[in-house]
Amino acid sequence: MRCILMLLLLCSSVVLSAQTKNNLFFAIQLQPELTYYKNNYAYRWRETYTKSTYNIGIEATLQYRLTKRLFAETGLGYISRKLNTVVFLNQGALPPPRQSFTLELVNTKSVSVRTLQVPLNLGYDVIALKRIQLNLVTGITGNYLLNAYYGLGGLKQYEGTYKKNYWQGYAVNLGLGMNYTINKTVSLTNRITYSVYNTVKEDAYLFSQDQYGIALTHEYLRLSVGLRMRL
Repeated sequence: MRCILMLLLLCSSVVLSAQTKNNLFFAIQLQPELTYYKNNYAYRWRETYTKSTYNIGIEATLQYRLTKRLFAETGLGYISRKLNTVVFLNQGALPPPRQSFTLELVNTKSVSVRTLQVPLNLGYDVIALKRIQLNLVTGITGNYLLNAYYGLGGLKQYEGTYKKNYWQGYAVNLGLGMNYTINKTVSLTNRITYSVYNTVKEDAYLFSQDQYGIALTHEYLRLSVGLRMRL
């Protein structure tokens, strides 16, 4: 959380220094996405394939125009990603009062991870017309895991939400975006982004037939739609 506070302070300083130059923009966007992951992280002998679920997040960003075509942006987002997947829950590793050492084999039906996202992107307008700008964007997003909900097929006494509060990993993203200018202050903005590389920290509450501590690796294809305002 200290990194997030430092980022917010940095954003505030950018606002103060850039207001007179008219190069600063604020955007708020909804972010529907398809999250891709494995159907099975538990059994070595079960068929494993890629499946997807539809999730939606929200993000607020500050964008600063470095040149007429080049820009940098950062901000803060939130998403809850539901993975309908099978993995073993280690109830002996759970915190009280749900902790148990009876060692029943507990399968998940789904895992939902609630995540704060801190993007840091660079973009370039490949087309810059009066009303339409088409841009390419790349960057890194840090993912801070707030909590996880484990949905179970049976033994509901272990089902529930568990606090995490740690950096889950980071994603390297590539995207294509377009802005449509409504007036001098407001634009419609949208972008499609794919996570070409995404790291995920191992979850100490989960395990498989091969190891304790499983990382629920995943990728995503995201559409961002919203409004951008000149500050």
